[in-house]
Amino acid sequence: MLYPFNFGRGAVAAAALALAACSNSTAPTTTSRASLVNDPANDFIPSFTGAHTADLDVRSMEVSYNGTNYHFTGTMAGNAGSTLGSFYVWGVNRGAGTARFGSIATNVLFDFVVIVNPAGGSSVRDFITGVATPLPPTAVSFTGPRIDVDVPASLMPAQGFAADAYTTNLWPRTGLASSSQIADFAPDNSNAPVRRIP
Repeated sequence: MLYPFNFGRGAVAAAALALAACSNSTAPTTTSRASLVNDPANDFIPSFTGAHTADLDVRSMEVSYNGTNYHFTGTMAGNAGSTLGSFYVWGVNRGAGTARFGSIATNVLFDFVVIVNPAGGSSVRDFITGVATPLPPTAVSFTGPRIDVDVPASLMPAQGFAADAYTTNLWPRTGLASSSQIADFAPDNSNAPVRRIP
């Protein structure tokens, strides 16, 4: 499987060390944080070269954390997975996140991804360790336009932020080979905090 991030383990590790000193100071606080992202309709990014189908248009996104698992939720404008070859990727910034998409998303920072494949074979990938881990089919569910994913916190160790201070972004895409396959970002060119569930 191809991942269009082009970062070797050494480069990622170096970036993590370089960012370690400033990561904690930029972490959002865990109180009064708006976690639910409502994304505008039909806001496909200009560099996207695919068809503007409803299942690639994010309408809302949220990630919550209960101390044991992270729960990722995304709602599209149409039934998720309708477009052949579509993927839904959440980027997570655990404290060592960097911008990996150049000028199309300078403020979308991540060091970990959750890759949901409607055709099967969803996984997570840690850019600090270079390890990719398959998710069991029971971890992912589709209900019309909605996607739900559960990821154990043990797969997402902290890299500078507290576990309940991670930030996230969701981007649907039509493949994993090029950033031109990314249809939308939610939120637009930024990250949203996770919601801590007591």
